[in-house]
Amino acid sequence: MNNLILDCIEAIENDMDDGYLVDEDSRLKFALRYLANDEEISELYELIKTGKAPGAGKQSGT
Repeated sequence: MNNLILDCIEAIENDMDDGYLVDEDSRLKFALRYLANDEEISELYELIKTGKAPGAGKQSGT
């Protein structure tokens, strides 16, 4: 696993120990935001968040 994922796991565990991120949805949302620094995961996050693929509907101005 790369360091970003391991750091994310540790951050989630720490927040859970502090009483945060008590449900699956909040942990998933946290993980996606945390990992959104990765370009591919950022695109996945945008798709989940908006329901649209990044760049969808954009037309070139030719």
